[in-house]
Amino acid sequence: MHPRRFEPAPKNVPQLSVAFVRRIASYFRPYPYRFFAVIFLILASAALGLVPPLLMQKIVDQALPQQNMKLLGALVGLSIGATVLLNLLGVAQGYLSTWIAKQITLRMKNQIYQKLTHMPQSFFANLKEGEVLTRLTSDVDGIQQVFQTSVVNALTSVFVLGTSLVALFSLNPLLALVGCATIPLFILPTKKVGKLRWQITSQSQQQLSSLNSQVQESLSTGGSLLMKLFTNETRAYDEFAQINEDVTRLQIKESLAGRWFRMAMSVFTTIGPMLVYLVGGFLLTQGQMTIGGILTFATLLGRMYNPVTQLSNIQVDFMRSFALFDRIFEYLDLVPETTNDSDTTDSNTAAISKGAIHFEDVSFAYGEKATLKNIHLAIPAGQTTAIVGPSGAGKSTLTNLLPRLYAPTEGMITIDGQDISQLNLADLRKEIGMVSQEAFLFNGTIKENLLYAKADATEEELVAACKAAYIHDFIATLPEGYDTPVGNRGVKLSGGEKQRLAIARVILKDPRILILDEATAALDALSEHYVQKAMDDLMEGRTAIVIAHRLATIAKADQIVVMEQGQIVEQGTHKELLETKGLYDKLYRTQFRLAAEGATLSQIEETAA
Repeated sequence: MHPRRFEPAPKNVPQLSVAFVRRIASYFRPYPYRFFAVIFLILASAALGLVPPLLMQKIVDQALPQQNMKLLGALVGLSIGATVLLNLLGVAQGYLSTWIAKQITLRMKNQIYQKLTHMPQSFFANLKEGEVLTRLTSDVDGIQQVFQTSVVNALTSVFVLGTSLVALFSLNPLLALVGCATIPLFILPTKKVGKLRWQITSQSQQQLSSLNSQVQESLSTGGSLLMKLFTNETRAYDEFAQINEDVTRLQIKESLAGRWFRMAMSVFTTIGPMLVYLVGGFLLTQGQMTIGGILTFATLLGRMYNPVTQLSNIQVDFMRSFALFDRIFEYLDLVPETTNDSDTTDSNTAAISKGAIHFEDVSFAYGEKATLKNIHLAIPAGQTTAIVGPSGAGKSTLTNLLPRLYAPTEGMITIDGQDISQLNLADLRKEIGMVSQEAFLFNGTIKENLLYAKADATEEELVAACKAAYIHDFIATLPEGYDTPVGNRGVKLSGGEKQRLAIARVILKDPRILILDEATAALDALSEHYVQKAMDDLMEGRTAIVIAHRLATIAKADQIVVMEQGQIVEQGTHKELLETKGLYDKLYRTQFRLAAEGATLSQIEETAA
């Protein structure tokens, strides 16, 4: 099954199916008691909120006209007490809802990160830099506000609206109907505003991803260096400023979406109480209402309009949040690379005990572009195979198939007779070590980068690995030794030092199969000498695949494979390939001879022999 290719968020509003809503609601399931406690506190607060308005009627109609200070004091005290208790309940409810929201976003971020760590390399090759950061931070943090604010506000509004309606109709059904007459005017524009808000949010988040990408690319170690060397600071700033302006414009547009709608609601909330005063005044003249009753009714009506307004805004906010949910679920629904964990057996692990590799009619394509075509290749266990060929011949692609960074579109790869697609992925990769042209180091200490290969490695093992990689003596000269920070991507180390540290890391891993992809291509002569010595020791007794330009390494290989345009065109030993006078001979007498740094052809052949 091919992994789902990442594509930008869709432009249309997502279909709000029952399954979609259930999926959102599922994030509350691990916290049922706290969630029901929040509901109880909201319901209690809604009921308690009726107390001050109802007490006001008694204050106006009884305590004040009768000048009964004892009754007035009691009613005022009860009203103050109800208000204090109401706020205490709000504090408790706020704590619980915040706790739930934080736990939900914690779980959601963990889910996304875990999913991304198991995505195939093709996903990251096609991914726009900065996109992951936006979804993992900005999108999820936006979801937090939905859980922490919108859901709570929705429940609060429903309970407050319900209790207010009960109180209003209990006081006077006719006035209640008059007060409710403007409610439909709140609801009509909501759907249109919600759709507009969703579309703007989707565009805003995509532009925010572009902004993050611009920052990561231009201000990374390599990006900033390239920018300075080509004096493109102004161009980089202009690009950033343009994207930043687009993001700001969309965010302003998003915040102002439905401003006419909100203005209209403000007008409606004013008209309602005025109608109540008008009709209430008439009832007052008929002896059917009191002044306290009218004031209480107007207060309760204002209390009812507030949740109606909030519910209208919440619907708009929910439509905005669906854009975020859609983007997050898009990542969570991506198909990870197959690990075959359920198929792991002792025989699978034992199948990698020797390291004999066979490529059987293997083809591979990036999209529609064929990179490898009908590869047949046997790599004996414990021997070194060199792969050479012009740039773009498919050398690195071939080696990337072995640890299943990519999957062949056709054919099969076996190790000791076992199809690698049937092996447990972790077991397979534990037996494969790779050193590439550009060694990647994390922004930590030398020790932390080494322990990435073996977390429980002892101090003695670290030192032994670094000695084998000819890097220990250099580390010993550093003031902080193995605790020396290497900087972003190892910027504080030279190319040779990074490569030897990468080799030490692979030595700690102790793999059965070794892949060296142009590991010395970018080094000076002295660094190349030390790195080559380390690699020679590392390859001893292992199945090694070497992609290199260094003649001595290639000439000493047990077999040499020559590739061109994704196919194997020649195969044999150094001597055999020279005798065929084919592509290898041509490469040897041009590129490789130039790389020999002035040595004569006879000297090189004599050394290789």
